[in-house]
Amino acid sequence: MLGLIVGEKATDQYAVEILTHAGIPFRAVMPKNLHPERMPICLLAGQKSLTTEERNRLQWFVRKGGSLIAVGATNGLDDLLGVQFGGELEQGWIHLTSPHPIGNGLQSSLHVFGGVVVKAKGDSQTIAEVVNSNDEVLGDAIVIREFGQGQVIFIAPDLMRSIVHIQQGIPVTKDGTPAPDGSAPIDDGILKTEDGHVLDWQRDRTVLGRETRSEGREFKAQHSELSTPNSEQPWVFFGQPIADELRALLLQAIFFAAQQKKLPLPMIWFWQNGLPAVGLISHDTDGNEPELAKELLQMVQQLGIATTWCVLYPGGYPPSLYRAILDAGCEIALHFDAFTGTPFTTWSKRNLRIQRQWLKDATGVAAVSNKNHYTRWEGRLEFFRWCEELGIRVEQSKGASKRGTIGFLFGGSHPWRPLDDEGDRTKFLNVTAINLFSQDMVADEVVKGGIFHPAIVPISIGGWLLQQTVRVSGIAHFLFHPAHICRQGTKAALERLVTLGHESGIKWQTSKQIIDWLEQRRSVRQVVEKIGNKWLWRLKAAKPVEGLTLLRLLPAEKAHSADRFVYGFPFAQSIVALEGELASEPG
Repeated sequence: MLGLIVGEKATDQYAVEILTHAGIPFRAVMPKNLHPERMPICLLAGQKSLTTEERNRLQWFVRKGGSLIAVGATNGLDDLLGVQFGGELEQGWIHLTSPHPIGNGLQSSLHVFGGVVVKAKGDSQTIAEVVNSNDEVLGDAIVIREFGQGQVIFIAPDLMRSIVHIQQGIPVTKDGTPAPDGSAPIDDGILKTEDGHVLDWQRDRTVLGRETRSEGREFKAQHSELSTPNSEQPWVFFGQPIADELRALLLQAIFFAAQQKKLPLPMIWFWQNGLPAVGLISHDTDGNEPELAKELLQMVQQLGIATTWCVLYPGGYPPSLYRAILDAGCEIALHFDAFTGTPFTTWSKRNLRIQRQWLKDATGVAAVSNKNHYTRWEGRLEFFRWCEELGIRVEQSKGASKRGTIGFLFGGSHPWRPLDDEGDRTKFLNVTAINLFSQDMVADEVVKGGIFHPAIVPISIGGWLLQQTVRVSGIAHFLFHPAHICRQGTKAALERLVTLGHESGIKWQTSKQIIDWLEQRRSVRQVVEKIGNKWLWRLKAAKPVEGLTLLRLLPAEKAHSADRFVYGFPFAQSIVALEGELASEPG
């Protein structure tokens, strides 16, 4: 049903990851094999050196009824796409100009990096523009054109490169540039993940108490009284999941193309048993004080949730406390220390191996999750490579240590696999990153009362980040240190956060539970083929998968009967226990 042609740039391959994570079945194809009856939709992702014959084949494909979605490059198809090429795009922001199912509901700044500058021509329809930092229009961003019996959707910005760049950032070799308003002094002499972020301090953050495009009016009305204590400055944070929305934009283009052709596009939902999103609460054991840990563990048990405990070397907890943490259904993970500067707490793969082995010896657990102490980081991808080599499956260090960097600093809430584009052969690393939103929230009245610490976050902002995560169906990840559990307002904030999550329908899980599910879900093989006039969806699992949520796209006129909406599009839903093979008609 969906064919994929991947371009030749390293980041073009990220289209494979976007579709795989979305649970949409697809097949890699060559232009010569395209046929609108057998494969009605084709995604051309990135820059591809097409021959004249291949360009003619793509034109024939659309004329005969196929839908072509092209992203990030015109590839000599300017006339088919209905655009005039105007040069390369370095960076910009997508500005939606016309109401349309593609782009519907997106709220972020839609910051993009790379792609092309184009101007629509002829009978093309433009639904979005690209603007620069001064809001000057650079060109058209999304162009739709009917051609023959088919349709073309052209997205000029390079969504794949943009997502990779936002998530992976730039190499950390020195302090980053701090926020001009003083809210994020990341030039603190500590090399950390924040130093490699690429989002814009002005355009990509949400300002509490001001009217901004990315800010909900209801949230503003309820919380405009919050401001930095002892200051006239409002709270400013990365309040919108930009990379998540760039993923959604591509999926919306696919859904729209399928819906226009009345295709029952199938997909596997992100989360088990149809959950709208999931939550993760982690605890970094700085100080390793057993009594404070017991206090926090007791509260976690009272709240009825499972959390992830990232244990700091050296010292740790008594064996009885580790047993209590595990007996409570929680996870023991590593809190790698490359900050302290002793022989075994500096930045090296050797020390990561030593600390992980220390934790295994102390607890009997081979940790599969890690978060770096002080969110320490160097380079761009080397730490992910170390994790892959040592068997660490989840990395949680991409996040905030300053008030002005809390939120979606690395673009979103969805888990992501790093793309190793620095070697001779581009590949995906076998490790999953789960971004960290914030450290140590407290009740709003504590913040308003003037008790302040550079990393403290009022629970109302935590609620906002949770709400946005549910909106895009990701993972809401918050950190509560045992060392701070007795600080005024911390217990109230944790209880409020858990309650908000339950009210939103999410389930609080450990990092290990999340990665176990994601790997189970990815193990399901999907094939869609047309037999006669009907589409057949085959799913196969090597091991049983419980709570697999199957979706199929509905026509617009049947939206009233939808079981759920995915980025504004209606889907029918069923939840199955998949054992072996399942074949069904998606429509």
